[in-house]
Amino acid sequence: MPQLLNRFALFYPMRLVATSFMIVVSSLYAYQFDRADTFFRVLLPTLVIYPQVVHYLARKYPQNRLKIELRTFPFDCFVVGTVVASTAFTPLPSFVLITVALASALAVNGWQQMLRSAAGLLAGIAAYSVFVGIDFGPRDSVAIDIACSVFVFVYFMTFAYSAYNRNALLLSSQAELRERNESLEIEKLRSDRLLLNLVPTRLATEMSKTGRIKAAEFDPVTLVAIELRHFSRRLRDGDAQDVLAHLMHCFKAFDAIGNRLGMEKLKTMGDIYIAFAGMPTPRPGDAAAGIEVAVGIREFLADLAESRRAHGAFVLDARISVHSGRMIGGIVDTSKISYDVWGDAMKTLLLLLRACPDGQIAVSDATRRLAGDAFEWFDAGTLDAGLVAPLVVHGIGPRSMPASARV
Repeated sequence: MPQLLNRFALFYPMRLVATSFMIVVSSLYAYQFDRADTFFRVLLPTLVIYPQVVHYLARKYPQNRLKIELRTFPFDCFVVGTVVASTAFTPLPSFVLITVALASALAVNGWQQMLRSAAGLLAGIAAYSVFVGIDFGPRDSVAIDIACSVFVFVYFMTFAYSAYNRNALLLSSQAELRERNESLEIEKLRSDRLLLNLVPTRLATEMSKTGRIKAAEFDPVTLVAIELRHFSRRLRDGDAQDVLAHLMHCFKAFDAIGNRLGMEKLKTMGDIYIAFAGMPTPRPGDAAAGIEVAVGIREFLADLAESRRAHGAFVLDARISVHSGRMIGGIVDTSKISYDVWGDAMKTLLLLLRACPDGQIAVSDATRRLAGDAFEWFDAGTLDAGLVAPLVVHGIGPRSMPASARV
């Protein structure tokens, strides 16, 4: 079917039918009225060879096929003009040939193409009159009239079939274009989704537009870290698939809790999950949101542990730290691109996490100051002396907390 569409998509069949008709009419006229002169002997091979030459060029240069076909139309009409003049303007064949030539040009490419074809037609008549002369004595012939009738039927049936196949080809091309666009859209969505997994959401737009993200300083950024304790031991001693499924379930819940409160996952490091708020633009409520996320995650883990114990499943303890500070973020452009952060804020967050007792939330003094009066604090004691002061574990009181952060 594609080869058939390719063959009948343009004008080769119509040109073949038209030149065959001109050969028949010229031959009938020449032999019936004894006009087999030199012009006739040159015209016949021209009409036989000419359509094949045009078709060969159109197939050899498919990228210029339409241009070649359209530029050939005036020459088609030039040949029609010489045939009309050579048959002494016999009414029926002259009318049929001129009408078909101009109507085809109009249908193919509008009025301008028709006017160019008309000019080619007049040029053919003029050339014949200059080199051969004009005979204004048209003669009637039943054979020529029959040939004209057959030609009109065959030509317009071929024209209709060619138009039908051009439409089919156009519809097929449009369908292929839609499929290609849909495929590109799917690939773009996959690419965007991958980008969002690699880069913070608010920075992904910059990378999609420019192809890169400049390293930048962000201050303050609020970070929340959650470590699921004794994960490695459970992974070694228990069913690895079951332990990993539990870890993934927890991490997905952390995503949901963080997203609801305006935080976003930064990275995971084994059994440690880190989320952030404040990149690229810090907001006044980032610190409070970080604490609410920490409390929400602790509530989730407590409920999950109670449910798992009731069903005899293992439980992973957790500790959580929250810290706010200055960070530098940028793309690590190695064989596998990743977005990473540097600075004392990340180091302090992890030190705070390691010093935090299981089941507790360690909030740095920097975060407490940024959160302000949104929470009621109870000092739970100073952490490891090796940490930079003042890092303390704070109890979070239930009376003045936001409802979503109460324990």
